[in-house]
Amino acid sequence: MSAEVENSKDEEVKVQAVKKPLRKKILGYWPVGIKVLQLLVCAVCMGLIYEPLTRTIFTRILMHHIGVMYTSYTGYMVINCVLLVSKALGDKIPYRTVALFAIIGSALFLITGMLLIVDTNDFIRDATRPERDYSDYDESSLKTLFKISAGFAFLNALLFAADAAVTFKLQDDF
Repeated sequence: MSAEVENSKDEEVKVQAVKKPLRKKILGYWPVGIKVLQLLVCAVCMGLIYEPLTRTIFTRILMHHIGVMYTSYTGYMVINCVLLVSKALGDKIPYRTVALFAIIGSALFLITGMLLIVDTNDFIRDATRPERDYSDYDESSLKTLFKISAGFAFLNALLFAADAAVTFKLQDDF
């Protein structure tokens, strides 16, 4: 009889060890979730900014702005993909490296958002000139795409800043 009681206690211990509280489960998956969210926001930003940049004169006169924008968008798409693939393969990346990527990403997306706001203002001033080269396209939709892309850039800057803060706080390797 005592052997049966001990066996049932062992089973209860095993069941309790397997069950994790919801908070611990979320903390275990948050790095992957936030990286996927950052990746999706990068893709949305890239899709939103493509049309206004190809339809306006900015591709000829503001290449330094466009370089920063595309570096932020595509660069961090690649970085997050590499981090996610390394996580899937079971490699451990030190938390300081991941946090450094997040801090730099936050700064780049903040700069990109500011550049998009400046470019939107330049676009509005340029729209009053008769020699503009996008007369066949709806100006208000191009301005809207600039503004929405700037909003998503600021959102991604916040996501990267939050990622860096939580990564430093938990000091857990990715």
